[in-house]
Amino acid sequence: MQHKGSTPLQIQNRGRILVRANNWIGDVVLATPALRCIRHSFPDARISVLAKPWVIPVLAHNPHIDQIIRYDRNATYKGITGIWRVSQYLKAQRFHIAILLQRAFEAALISYLARIPIRLGYSTDGRGFLLTHRGSASKEEFLVPRVEHNLMLLEGFGLHAAEKDLVLRIGQDSMRRAEQRLLDLGIKNKDLLFGLSPGSALSSLKRWHPERFAEVATKITTAHNARGLLFGASGERALGEHIQHEVSDRCIINLAGETVLEEAIALIGHCGLFISNDSGLMHIAAGLDVPLVAVFGPSDPRTTSPWCTRHVIVRKTDISCSPCMKKEHCPYDHQCMTQISADDVLHAVQGLIDVHGFDTIEQRRRSLRVSETSVPVA
Repeated sequence: MQHKGSTPLQIQNRGRILVRANNWIGDVVLATPALRCIRHSFPDARISVLAKPWVIPVLAHNPHIDQIIRYDRNATYKGITGIWRVSQYLKAQRFHIAILLQRAFEAALISYLARIPIRLGYSTDGRGFLLTHRGSASKEEFLVPRVEHNLMLLEGFGLHAAEKDLVLRIGQDSMRRAEQRLLDLGIKNKDLLFGLSPGSALSSLKRWHPERFAEVATKITTAHNARGLLFGASGERALGEHIQHEVSDRCIINLAGETVLEEAIALIGHCGLFISNDSGLMHIAAGLDVPLVAVFGPSDPRTTSPWCTRHVIVRKTDISCSPCMKKEHCPYDHQCMTQISADDVLHAVQGLIDVHGFDTIEQRRRSLRVSETSVPVA
């Protein structure tokens, strides 16, 4: 896709590139192929990523970036004056190019105020006049997987991706903490372990029924003599307790609110199976190549499906209002989720196991990519 009026990007040797990361965990995971593309296009450049604090663990061991700049709007860069302060900080770094994967007006304004000569991004949110290189796409062209959407922007300016796989590494320290956590929980290397992600930080309508998560968990533990870990944010602790209470054999351990993201990533990597709503942790599992069953209701699978080969999406295709993309207050009794039964998900789980198997913790550990180094954070 060539953007109208576009010319291939050029940068001097050892130039400085700023990438504005997306604000949500799943979106950042889906942006990692674009970061690889930028690195391969400019192998000698210094690549810095401006990112909100909560997504930094996703980038902490990425081999394609040199620096993470912490963009904390609740502290250092709080309020309206924070936009000016961060722009002046970036101005002092003398970046040559800003690549704005985040599509908000603020991202373009910051790079403009920072006087970065080349400012590249989609001309969304009324920000086109602030960009020097504007990517445009029709409504239909936006309805593509987020990985492709990011790469389309880059390809329109002459940056071509040789690979499109997700890039997610686990830090060595996080691996050690995860291994110790499993030992403390009485979970052994030879055990089968599965993960559950029943929450969704951005939309209550994306949540499948907790009682059905519990039914699925009970039957997996019974059929495979497996142990389960339940993941989520601190605000989802009660949701996890509800599911744990419903599980008949008590083989589910509720870790919602008990792990920082770095540890959750490492623990998810040890799972031989993952069952999730459309959420950031779903994309974490995909980035770690964990066999994955994803329950979709109001979400659009054309854009936010897991970007991996070992996954199955469970959704009802005959619901006329789905995908609606609503976050709250469904006027139709949430049919897109209520009509998905535990048996629907269990059928998908068994199909996934039949094709890809159910690896033990030890087998999963051998497949993970562990990094001994971390990306510096400024």
